[in-house]
Order: sequence, then C-alpha cells, then structure tokens
Amino acid sequence: MRWHLAVMVPGLALNSNERLRAIWLLNNCLQDRSSIVRSFALQGLADLAHDETNTSIRCTVIVILRDAGRSGTPAMKARSRKLQHELQRV
Repeated sequence: MRWHLAVMVPGLALNSNERLRAIWLLNNCLQDRSSIVRSFALQGLADLAHDETNTSIRCTVIVILRDAGRSGTPAMKARSRKLQHELQRV
C-alpha cells in the first residue's frame, strides 16, 4: 500500500503547501525498507518536480535523485539516472 501513495500523490491537485508536504513525505519514503517503495518515491518526487514552477524544488529533487543514483539499489540507480535526465530537459 505504501508504494501506491507514491504513485497517487503526484496526480492530485495540490496547492504549494500541500506539494511541499508531499515532497517531504516522499523523501521520507526513501528510507523505507522496501526497494519498490523507494523506487516509486523517486518517481513521485520527479513527477512533483516536473510540474513545479519553483526551480528550488526542482533542484532539491535533482539532488535527491543524484544521491539515490549513488547509494541506491541497481533499480533505483537506473531510475534516478532516467529521472534526472528528464528533469534537466524541462
């Protein structure tokens, strides 16, 4: 059920305070013992940052993705590389 949260939250209509809280929650999911939860949290963070006009949030998420790309599971490393590339193109 935890990974469903990471998938569903970015699809919600959130105001800026709710978006910041969602980013905080998804960032906490990166500490979960389940690698699938951590991988979907990365995707959720990238989805939130992609739609964000605030560049500081996008930069924060890119830093999180870089960290996951260095220390995560092989699946997380691959996903974080892909997501970084997508965010940097926007």
